[in-house]
Amino acid sequence: MKHNLPVAALLIFFSLFSLCEAQITIFDHVRLFPDTQFVPTFPADGNAHQMRIETIEFTRTMRASMGTLFPLLEFDLFGITAQAGIGASVHFEVRPMGQAHIVSDEYYIDYLILDLPIVQHYFIRFAGGHTSHHLSDNWYERLQLSTAFHYARDYVKLFGVYSDQNGFLLYAGANYGYIVTIKQRVAKPWNFQAGGEAEIVKIFDVLYLFYAFDGKIKQEAGFAATMTHQLGAKFSARNTRNLRIAFQYRHGLDERGQFFPQHRTVSTFGIYFDM
Repeated sequence: MKHNLPVAALLIFFSLFSLCEAQITIFDHVRLFPDTQFVPTFPADGNAHQMRIETIEFTRTMRASMGTLFPLLEFDLFGITAQAGIGASVHFEVRPMGQAHIVSDEYYIDYLILDLPIVQHYFIRFAGGHTSHHLSDNWYERLQLSTAFHYARDYVKLFGVYSDQNGFLLYAGANYGYIVTIKQRVAKPWNFQAGGEAEIVKIFDVLYLFYAFDGKIKQEAGFAATMTHQLGAKFSARNTRNLRIAFQYRHGLDERGQFFPQHRTVSTFGIYFDM
């Protein structure tokens, strides 16, 4: 998949760069590489741009991702300070039993993420990007477990977000796919998504018990839904960087495009790093 090599390179570059404190002011109203994100990661979103590794039902089957959302600049526009960035991630499942190992991989890249504060704690997020999903191991086809096909989506997204300093997060929005390919071009563009997070109990100054949820409805699958619930501990740091250890339960439409339109129920235990 040579066309995905630039995405992998972006992931490595931005993941490393995001660990640096590198905010630069070039004009009075423009700041490069801001060190704080306006909108935090959607923690229970299975496609979030984050680093994570999960064990599925405490077996050797693992689900992992590598990615980050990287703010590029802040600028003042008509009295509002906006933040623009980029996000990229690759998600894959590893099944080291039998002959099939890396089952599938899913690439997501948001070429532009624009966050606009409306009033205190309320934001509008616009994003435009691309995703493509692939079978990684040809043993799946040789064993006649699946047949690879073209699954890709070019999209724009619009979300309303509430996020406060107490760790309470709510979001809801729509994803419009202006080019959707599932074996062939299809005219079913709409996905809808909503979710949130709440810090339930403060254990120490930087350690919280949290609950998060996420729900998606996809027109391409007859408006089938995917629901995710997450419960665990969150170690909070400055600059919206968090380390989470959590149990997760997901059921509904399988978000791996190569297994469309199958449904799936999985329970996982994992470590998540919001960069």
